[in-house]
Amino acid sequence: MKLKTALPYVLLLLPLAAFAAPGSQSGEIRFTGQIVNSGCAVARVGALSAAQSRQVEIKPGLKVEVDTDRNACGHQSLPISMSYEALKTSTDKGIVTITYL
Repeated sequence: MKLKTALPYVLLLLPLAAFAAPGSQSGEIRFTGQIVNSGCAVARVGALSAAQSRQVEIKPGLKVEVDTDRNACGHQSLPISMSYEALKTSTDKGIVTITYL
């Protein structure tokens, strides 16, 4: 008698449990939402063809150009930080790291 009453509930909950269980996404990460501000293009001075740009000095003698035309770096804001690390194998080459805040 108990089996007859429990069986419909089990049959009802079984499909729900299958949908609630996390599935394998083959290592994929998915995001939902929208991009509110586009990113800022950063390049060596003179490389950008943007209508509006701004030069930023990372260290004495090293400047980069930041595109400020209708993006997150417009309106005098600069939501990025930049650092420079010289390569040990060269005196005039290095790595510029750009981090969005």
